[in-house]
Amino acid sequence: MMDTWKNATKNTMFSEWLNEWWEGTPAASTHVSTSENSISQGYDIHESMDQSDHTFKPGWKDIFRMNQNELESEIRKVSRDSTLDPRRKAYLIQNLMTSRWIASQQKYSQSRTGKADEGEDLLGRSPSFRDPEKKIFGCEHYKRNCKLRAACCGKLVACRFCHDEVSDHSMDRKATSEMMCMSCLQIQPVGPVCSTPSCNGLPMAKYYCSSCKFFDDEREVYHCPFCNLCRVGKGLGIDFFHCMTCNCCLAMKLSVHKCWEKGLETNCPICCDFLFTSSTAVRALPCGHYMHSACFQVYFGMLDGLMASEVLPEEYRNRCQPFPFAQMMKNQIFPTQDILCNDCDRKGTAPFHWLYHKCGFCGSYNTRVIKVDQDHDCS
Repeated sequence: MMDTWKNATKNTMFSEWLNEWWEGTPAASTHVSTSENSISQGYDIHESMDQSDHTFKPGWKDIFRMNQNELESEIRKVSRDSTLDPRRKAYLIQNLMTSRWIASQQKYSQSRTGKADEGEDLLGRSPSFRDPEKKIFGCEHYKRNCKLRAACCGKLVACRFCHDEVSDHSMDRKATSEMMCMSCLQIQPVGPVCSTPSCNGLPMAKYYCSSCKFFDDEREVYHCPFCNLCRVGKGLGIDFFHCMTCNCCLAMKLSVHKCWEKGLETNCPICCDFLFTSSTAVRALPCGHYMHSACFQVYFGMLDGLMASEVLPEEYRNRCQPFPFAQMMKNQIFPTQDILCNDCDRKGTAPFHWLYHKCGFCGSYNTRVIKVDQDHDCS
């Protein structure tokens, strides 16, 4: 049965999620309940499901205890591990190589802030607000009642984005083990509610995922075991489904689509951000590729503005795309040029331009010339 599951989910992060559950960390998400009513988005190291396997998976404390020779040995072990995905292998090696610096930064931070359990101030031990006027806890990214203590540097931050914006390293939110309730300011194990008696079971957010250590108090969120990430939506089988080939969650309306193996595990061609873990909406193009919806609109909008600002000579206006410019000027030929849109797969003609040809059906500039006919007016 497990072999069948592994084969069916080989392109996904399901094995990673299952290993987290196997180790005893519940991977289920929680919709927090109150006495009044029921209220309801990093990379991890891959580990084999076989518990006798010795795949390297240390925590930050293990890394910090290693000497230089042990670190080099572990780096070689990871480098030789053929079972690791290349992206995960690069992530592991990078973190091992920089762990000494991170450890020194953590010790420096602790020496300045003191011990939290002695009652001294901890870096970031104060509430932050999503709406300061209404005293609503959170940050510019999320509404929540807690801060997370980053395992890498010990800072208390409202979310990983807040951490990464002011740090020279990234926060692995799944490694988080402690949080601070912003109502009582007490450091405690991460969980769905505050454990301090004075807070009387205050929920940290309507939604809590124990696998991602993720809190959200505003949107509908679900955890996808195949992505091993939290996604915005009602859930699999409701408004989203997971394509095992593309390895991503897609809207139910895209049940018929062009599959691209691990298509989301790449960077946006416009902003170069990694799409799989991006918190920004991603658009699936008919050609099978993906990019941020905002990048798609901004880039093509920029080209529209560029085209509108260019004024062609009178004799070239209302002409379809001609032969190469030098030949056109020499022979004064004005042929029509048919184009094929790579996004909507439809054919059409484009107004004359030396570089850009816009699809008349979907507005995309992702087109190519497929046929040239002479002397045709595009007006």
